[in-house]
Amino acid sequence: MMKKVFVLLLLLMLPLLSVVVQAQDEEIVTLTWWATERGRDTAETRDLHFQLARAFEAEHPGIQVAVSLYPSRGFGTRVFTAIAAGDGPDIWYNFYATDIASQGFLEDLTPYMEASDVDEGWFESARRRAVYEDHYYGAPRDAVSSFIAYNKDIFDAAGVAYPEEGWTIADYRSIAEQLNDPDNEVYGAGGIEGGEGCMLWSLFSFNLGGNITSEDGRQVVGYLDSPETIEAMRWCLELTEVASPASMAEQFGEVTFMSGDVGMQAISDWEVPALQEQATFNWGVIGAPRFNEDTEVEPWADSYIYYMWSGSEHKDEAWQLIEYLTGPEAQRVAAEAGVWAPNGPAIWEELGWDQDEVAGVSYSQLVNSELTPNYLRSQFFFDCVGGPLTDVRVRWLEGGERDLETMMGEAAQIAQACLDDNYASMQ
Repeated sequence: MMKKVFVLLLLLMLPLLSVVVQAQDEEIVTLTWWATERGRDTAETRDLHFQLARAFEAEHPGIQVAVSLYPSRGFGTRVFTAIAAGDGPDIWYNFYATDIASQGFLEDLTPYMEASDVDEGWFESARRRAVYEDHYYGAPRDAVSSFIAYNKDIFDAAGVAYPEEGWTIADYRSIAEQLNDPDNEVYGAGGIEGGEGCMLWSLFSFNLGGNITSEDGRQVVGYLDSPETIEAMRWCLELTEVASPASMAEQFGEVTFMSGDVGMQAISDWEVPALQEQATFNWGVIGAPRFNEDTEVEPWADSYIYYMWSGSEHKDEAWQLIEYLTGPEAQRVAAEAGVWAPNGPAIWEELGWDQDEVAGVSYSQLVNSELTPNYLRSQFFFDCVGGPLTDVRVRWLEGGERDLETMMGEAAQIAQACLDDNYASMQ
């Protein structure tokens, strides 16, 4: 009798034992996800990476995600070094110009995209950051625009009216001059807006009447040295007269507005979480000033992009992680945590951000963005264009030179030769 009972129990347990053996035989895939930390990131930013990784694992029990966070400074070099050694991450995010896909280390995600609908909900400004020659080589982590933050306390103390939509760059300069009070350590504008910064990566680069590169980023002669761009650069350099000093940046980084001693500064959604958490003063935001009364504002937008290494041994699983991170569930989690602005309008609208007094300013620009920032048009922009423009600023501020036409002409020739050499070497 006992033998029959044992046999019966054994027969009943065989399916369960089979499942256990099968589970033991199944290999768990471990994905490596590299990410960055910037000095102004909040604690929630670090936590969010692990929260998203654990949520993904719960939905994909055969996949584990190993998250590695590195300082943002030097992160790109770290990634390139690892890839060259054959040990790159499965996925990471960065902000490459799209033509870097020609180097071959990014996986072409087009086949995965064609089988997915995840991209249907993205802002166009975010989508085009992921596309090169009609192929997807990435997917947007977020979507941000740039706008002006202003310190209401400084405005009130100076008796200056808050800026209003429709203002111009002349209004901006005039207001900055009225707020500027260096004897009392109060400055009209943030330091990064003076010098080459406002031509390289700020919202002013679209709204000063000039452009420093062609749309594909390969041509600077005829742009950087044009009369319009020379005058735009002059506006930027003269803005240093009412901008926060370099010493302030040593303490507060690029966003000197955080000090509470700066009247206005261009910021983006990337800076808003820290500002909301740390600011001890009253502040507001407003859209970019336009060039003049006869022009419309050109919105500035950007996105960090998730990439997959072409050498990954787990591409299908890596795509599943990218699809999750750029899809509505993860986007909602990141938005509710106050860390990243969603990559598509649906979550903004669902959370009421499109009507928010801060986020609504950004939303209205994201839905109208048509231009790609200068520094994202060519993979060689920083190597070739940034340096010559910095030299112009040094010659102006430190050398006292004022022949801007000659300086910009020389910068254009140097930058063009560098671009031409780099692109020729790839052929």
